[in-house]
Amino acid sequence: MKKTLFFLHFFLYLFLSGCWDQNLLKDVQLVYTVGYDQTEDGRVQSTGLAPPIEESGKVNEITATGYSMNDSMFEMDLYIAEYADFSKLQAVLIGKSLAADSIYSFLDELYRNPRNNLHARIALTDLPANDLLLKPIDTQRNKSEYFKGLLESSELTSVISYMSLQDACTIIFNPGKDLFMPYITYDEKVKRAKVSGIALFHQNKYTEAYLNIEESVIFNLLNNTTKDLVRITRRVHDDRKLEVENWVTIEVKNSKSDLKVNRQLTQLKADLKFEIVILEYGQNKITKEKEEELKKILTDVLTEDVRQVLKKLQSSKSDALGIGNQVAAFHEELWDEGTWSDTYQQLDTQVTVELEMLGTGIID
Repeated sequence: MKKTLFFLHFFLYLFLSGCWDQNLLKDVQLVYTVGYDQTEDGRVQSTGLAPPIEESGKVNEITATGYSMNDSMFEMDLYIAEYADFSKLQAVLIGKSLAADSIYSFLDELYRNPRNNLHARIALTDLPANDLLLKPIDTQRNKSEYFKGLLESSELTSVISYMSLQDACTIIFNPGKDLFMPYITYDEKVKRAKVSGIALFHQNKYTEAYLNIEESVIFNLLNNTTKDLVRITRRVHDDRKLEVENWVTIEVKNSKSDLKVNRQLTQLKADLKFEIVILEYGQNKITKEKEEELKKILTDVLTEDVRQVLKKLQSSKSDALGIGNQVAAFHEELWDEGTWSDTYQQLDTQVTVELEMLGTGIID
């Protein structure tokens, strides 16, 4: 019986087909980071960073230009012994020149290409993506993986929220919300890239406006997209002897943001509740009276911060918080995609911030 089963299995193996869609590592050049720019003549420039074959080896840098994104990818393959494979893609960097016009077609192509990793992080660069990727980076990690780590660390501190190719493409197909993504700059002094905030888009075009680091944290609090670590440092005094005593650092342990538009589409009400702990404050002891005074100052400061973020979003017509989705869902008869940008820009904002102090962090 055992012999019969053995020969039966052996016979069946003869009819098994091999894998028809395999990609062997020896035949491909894995690209971990890619950047896209638009040249002066309207062509697409693609720059890819591939990990070194040996741990101490040099990162492979590949640059090619074509009349479309696919054409530039084809040109890239002509420069390497294998073919470029984006299945392990970690980060996609978009140059400002490309984002100045609608990036719909570029993101759509990235989204529809079955070889791309849709979980790759996406960001906008202040300088051409090609220049950034080819600049020296003083880091212990190889440069092909550096930008993924850079974005991850800023996500952990709630400066930005996770934005993947999948997320970005979902937003550009959403008429009630505008695209936003991390904004990366380069510091010549330390030879490192830096996440400097959040780039704002309107109708799939970069508005030339971005939220700085402090504003980006407030934006994520408004959007309910913060991570576990949310720290805010603000000036609360102007008359202390030591400069450090004029500042306070708090950690937001819990937060809730509620955004509502009235039925007349004239007012946006933002109610925020924070549970905070004071991490650092240049006072030896915080009395009950001092705690109440500090709480009031922080409430006023954070209320103004929220107002300024909403004002910047409105002035750039960037509905990155998706207020339009709320109008379309709860006031369907009033929703008009064609006029929403103007309506959104003219909304009067009413901000309420409520603080609960869980601890002072000061040793008595």
